[in-house]
Amino acid sequence: MPGGVGLNAVSGARIAGASRIVVIDIQEKRLEEARRFGATDVIDSTKTKPVEAVRDLLLEGADHVFDFVGLKSVAEQGLAMLSVGGGLYLVGVAKPEVNLDLNIFDSIGGQKRVQGMNFGSTNAKRDIPMYAELYLQGRIDLDDLVSKTIALRDVNEGYAALKAGSLNRVVVTSF
Repeated sequence: MPGGVGLNAVSGARIAGASRIVVIDIQEKRLEEARRFGATDVIDSTKTKPVEAVRDLLLEGADHVFDFVGLKSVAEQGLAMLSVGGGLYLVGVAKPEVNLDLNIFDSIGGQKRVQGMNFGSTNAKRDIPMYAELYLQGRIDLDDLVSKTIALRDVNEGYAALKAGSLNRVVVTSF
């Protein structure tokens, strides 16, 4: 989860006052970054089953689960982590043909919601000034999101580093 978008979600949860922020990933480096941005708990899903690990931490389940991966198995695990009345927010898309199997009885009984997100479902006119103010107040860390600045001619190397997971975000600063 904690690439650039995921780390922003951790920051947003912290700013919104979340008492527990659980991050799941397969890379230890990304889990360490998530802690630095405010995650209270991290789960390495290569070493443990994520649904059981979340249920051990949050006995009632999670109020909100954000899926930044877009894989069927991840979204279905997210549904299984939810508390009564909880919401699963689908942000990432791995492949456009991915479908989600949903048990209607469990969804009704659990009062679960599934919501798609598009560009953070933001209102740019309202939200960009708010983000700028949060940054100026020191409440949101944008500087540490940028792992490396590159020239436009190095964009392929930047993409390769992002795909490998060694960087959070690459910004082109020289054209």
